[in-house]
Amino acid sequence: MLPGTRVRKTLQTRSAFALAEMILSVTVLAALAGFSLIMFISAKNNNTKSYDLYKAMSHATSVIETIKGVSHPDLLSEAHFQPETAVLSSNGQGATLSIYFDQDWVPLPPDSHQTKVCYSLQAELTPWDMSPCTQTGFQTYSIKVRVLRLMPYALEKDEAQEIISIETLKCYGPHHTCTKGAIR
Repeated sequence: MLPGTRVRKTLQTRSAFALAEMILSVTVLAALAGFSLIMFISAKNNNTKSYDLYKAMSHATSVIETIKGVSHPDLLSEAHFQPETAVLSSNGQGATLSIYFDQDWVPLPPDSHQTKVCYSLQAELTPWDMSPCTQTGFQTYSIKVRVLRLMPYALEKDEAQEIISIETLKCYGPHHTCTKGAIR
């Protein structure tokens, strides 16, 4: 073998090995970058879910306290809430309330475009039949509030997710009230 041929084969072997090292390094870095990206998105989702829970609890508690603050369910109106954003309908025995929010938890008017809606608060006020308070002449109502996220979080498939659900009771009467509650 000629001396120049040996040098050329050694250089070709070294350059092939360097190319293989480069490909392996890029592959490892790409895998680590992908894993890091998923971890960052997961951390952002957890932060958003925590903030959503805080805001949902705040809005749900506010709605419940507003409903409990009215002396009788028949007196409940949209004026007790934010009248430009709340939709209240009553059927004689109870009432339902709907409030929609954008992605920054800003209440949206009912006639706004549905594409902006990210969160939904739904409240129900219904008579409760098995009440110990009805024996004394009081009428007991069940108050149920659900807050949903209507848009999926990043890299998640579930469209509508319940953030919080609160159920409580309120006895309406002429002189005093008694309440019970539970949070899920």
